Amino acid sequence: MRRLKNERGVVLVLAAVGMTAFLGLLGLVIDVGQIFMEQVKLSRAVDAAVLAGVQELPLQPNLALARAYEYGWANDLQSDELQVEIGNENHLIGAQARRQVSSSFLSLLGFKHRTVAARAVAVIGPVIGCSGVIPVGVPWSDFEFGKTYELKSDAHSGQKYQGNFGVLALGGTGANTYLNNLKYGYQGMLRVGDRVYTEPGNMAGPTRQGIEYRLSQAPDVPGQPWYENTARIAVVPVIDSLDVNGRSLVTIVGFAAFYLEDVEAQGNRAVIRGRFVEHLIDGEIGSGVNYGLLAYRLVQ
Repeated sequence: MRRLKNERGVVLVLAAVGMTAFLGLLGLVIDVGQIFMEQVKLSRAVDAAVLAGVQELPLQPNLALARAYEYGWANDLQSDELQVEIGNENHLIGAQARRQVSSSFLSLLGFKHRTVAARAVAVIGPVIGCSGVIPVGVPWSDFEFGKTYELKSDAHSGQKYQGNFGVLALGGTGANTYLNNLKYGYQGMLRVGDRVYTEPGNMAGPTRQGIEYRLSQAPDVPGQPWYENTARIAVVPVIDSLDVNGRSLVTIVGFAAFYLEDVEAQGNRAVIRGRFVEHLIDGEIGSGVNYGLLAYRLVQ
């Protein structure tokens, strides 16, 4: 009988010890889980902040900072938890956040608070691949931002092109394909190094229809910044040369952006004019030559 009582006592002691260990382990799991969840929330918040801010670079660094803070606060970051900075001549934005997480079980061991931190960095760089380009290829000629240039020339422009005036055959040939690509942008993916065919001929009618369509989608409004008229912003392949005969292959060496100003297409005239601008899109970023068209990427 005494032996049975002793065994019962041992079981009770073991059960008490086991329950204490279990509760301690449970408390530890809860604390660690809470710390992990706060870390994830912090990481997502700073990612959202820099991705919102980077889209205003490089032209509007102050707005980029404002957007980053706005998105950080919208993701439950407090003013004293978030810090955003712009660097690399407005081509980089970084955000970091720190937060103290209160603990339950760990506080019994002297760890009342645990600091979690997260950092995110987004950069912008030259576009090496994108879609939505217009079917016009421009040989590079040291363009200056803010100046207007002829994107598509004709026989009256003084250029010595041999029947090629800047039109590219993207995804097919013919006037209808050219017109569709001019109105809506070529939806296929193009990259630096791709070789594409020229579309010989002046293409006056489709040129006028396509550019007038785009201009009608975004009429100039006094005081409105140019970058808000997205239908007028044309992404153009920069090509190695137009000094080719008939339908020939040319090589894409980069991408540039032009703000469409007007089209002159009467009779056999077909000229597209655009203002060279620095612009940011969602495209593939690389280390190629910077022709003014930039894309962004989260790097940390």
